[in-house]
Amino acid sequence: MNNSLSISLTGLKGLQQQLDSVSNNVANVNTTGYKKKDTVFQELLLNDVTGTVDVSANANDIGINRGVQVSQSRVNVSQGGLVSSKGLYDLAISGQGFFGVRGADNQLVLTRDGGFGIDQTGLLHNSSGDRLEVDYLVPQGQWPAGSPSIREDGTIFMGDQAVGKVLLFTVDNPNQLQELGNNKYGVNGAVLRTSQMSSQGFGTIKQGYLESSTVDLAESMSDMIITQRAYSMNAKVMQATDEMMQRVNEFKQ
Repeated sequence: MNNSLSISLTGLKGLQQQLDSVSNNVANVNTTGYKKKDTVFQELLLNDVTGTVDVSANANDIGINRGVQVSQSRVNVSQGGLVSSKGLYDLAISGQGFFGVRGADNQLVLTRDGGFGIDQTGLLHNSSGDRLEVDYLVPQGQWPAGSPSIREDGTIFMGDQAVGKVLLFTVDNPNQLQELGNNKYGVNGAVLRTSQMSSQGFGTIKQGYLESSTVDLAESMSDMIITQRAYSMNAKVMQATDEMMQRVNEFKQ
């Protein structure tokens, strides 16, 4: 393939991935606990330009690259704003931790969406039916009557009796988090730590609050416009290259 076409093609592929990521961020601007995704580009092989081209003596590191690629699409784990909620079991994390939830396959995944409720079996769960990871000191069905109080370290009290503890999780490298959809993340081989033994370094839990999305709508819309324009420019370069190649072929004939 012609070098110009190849370079434009890598640009189109990379910009399409970025556009998909930005569009997903915009779609989740009001999603509780959503963490926006950032796209990181990497330059492909750089071929140095030597004596075959006349350049200024002051020019340094002159070269022609082979295009770009998306090196990674990482989760931005910055703190979202905390919004007051009337839900009795609504929780928000102030800090770096994640809630752990288990679905029908019993696989542990992470989330920052703290909109929880009580299911028919008396277990805490989210809107998808995934069970919140809790270290129960007293089985849920044997809790004393009353309303639960969840302290900042995750300890659940019914009156003066501690009945359990909401566990938080962190990973040493957030870039290893794998987005699974529905506001959930897989650990993807990352080193996982839990607050079961200590609450330090996991953040604090705020009952009666929910964490808002970290997406800045104005910033995301600007990124979308810039990406669309860059995509259009790459497409025009590819079209112009194709037209020049057609003219060259006509001369050969």
